Amino acid sequence: METTRKIQFRETFQKYYPVLCQIARGYISDADDCEDVVQDLFVAVWNRGKDDLPEAELAAYLKTAVRNNCITLLRQRQRMETVSIADSPIALADSPADNEGETDYQAMLDSILAAMPPKCRDVFMMSKLQKMKYKEIAEALDISEKTVENHIGKAFKIIRMYAAEHPVLFLLFTLSHLLTASI
Repeated sequence: METTRKIQFRETFQKYYPVLCQIARGYISDADDCEDVVQDLFVAVWNRGKDDLPEAELAAYLKTAVRNNCITLLRQRQRMETVSIADSPIALADSPADNEGETDYQAMLDSILAAMPPKCRDVFMMSKLQKMKYKEIAEALDISEKTVENHIGKAFKIIRMYAAEHPVLFLLFTLSHLLTASI
């Protein structure tokens, strides 16, 4: 006899599995990999007890998590496939601190982006990382330019909050990017 939680989880799985696979398909071309990402997500949801979240929060969580898991998978693959001179043992022996710092900066950036609501994060990434203009973002997402401005403002507010909580790390991160941008 199944418990109520198992029944509800099965219903949630059946409801969101196809939708989440479609979202994953937007990031990953291989259908099997998309299914693996979504199935792993549901295992994590079960193990962490996230399935007891209210419906709207669970839906938002699942969509954000599948997107983040796809990006993580793509980054892992990119690291495995990318071979550069920095991967050689000699280069690694010369600068082990650089590699550690790079990972820390990426983790910091990931945590800042994870703190943003999904739409806000998308707008911020389109603006700052893809260098799109507000008008282009508004057209791409079918929202007004004022909404784009509001999302950017919210993103910077989150960044400022993160900087206030981690001032030393954020200062190092900012200085590092300023110095590498000028080189």
